[in-house]
Amino acid sequence: MENVKINLDNLIAFLFVAKEKSFSNAAAQLFLTQPAVTTKIKCLERQFGVKLFMSTGKDLQLTEVGKHVLPLAEELYKRSKEIEHVMASFKESRKGVLRLGAARSIAQTYLPLLINIFSEHFPNIQISVTEGPSHEIIQRISEFKHDLAIIPKVPLSPKFVAHTISSEKMEFVASGGHPYAHKNHIPMQELLRQPFIIQGEGSATRLAVLDIFDKYQITPTISLEAENQEMIKKFLLAGKGIALIFPAVVRDELEKGLLRVLNVESPDTFIDVQLVFLAGPGLSPSAKGFTELTLSTFASQHT
Repeated sequence: MENVKINLDNLIAFLFVAKEKSFSNAAAQLFLTQPAVTTKIKCLERQFGVKLFMSTGKDLQLTEVGKHVLPLAEELYKRSKEIEHVMASFKESRKGVLRLGAARSIAQTYLPLLINIFSEHFPNIQISVTEGPSHEIIQRISEFKHDLAIIPKVPLSPKFVAHTISSEKMEFVASGGHPYAHKNHIPMQELLRQPFIIQGEGSATRLAVLDIFDKYQITPTISLEAENQEMIKKFLLAGKGIALIFPAVVRDELEKGLLRVLNVESPDTFIDVQLVFLAGPGLSPSAKGFTELTLSTFASQHT
């Protein structure tokens, strides 16, 4: 096996300049001076006797060689980050750190149980939990900022592995003062013609409620779009419409009568809950242990 002749730092400098189309912007991204980035590009060009960039007026453009090298540099950068992630994960697992991401809507339903079970088996492992919208959690996994995530089922690219661990029942909810709050046996077609509050793009609950509208061939009347389910709860309390939501998110408000679960004549609506991680890099021992415990804990419930 031959030694690699190319300098990885120089190649990364090329990648950032190509993406930013600017030596100065690339230098800022790399926390280097502009002359340092320029030197790296010149070294790379001199080493292989090629030109990677050409200037056309104020614009910086790739040469034909640069265009061919760019996707390879992107792939090498991605693989380098994956190697860093694997090594860091194993280092952190020896320190006892596991980084979890969880959707706010279901965090309180699943995490306390799983963390308690995991802590019994791995008492020296510290768990760091970040809650947020599902699409942000997925993005953080892509950036190697989380080892694992527990989120409602959403469309995922092949670079992720997803295991369904359970299903969560959702309910149609409105304010206690809504005309339907105390009505019995509401036909679904009638309900769907009311103003709705839905979550933003990329949300599992948004997909679920829009699928119901599609099934009944009714165009939704959307009164408001909310960033997350906490915001939906505030709009519900303000009487802005009806929402399909996880009951756990509004448990206190339901108990106080501020919000009501509507009595709809329809089959129950469920959303799968999944454990998600990147397909490429190997899981650290702590992440692997959490995955195995999670799948075994919920296996009997999802068979």
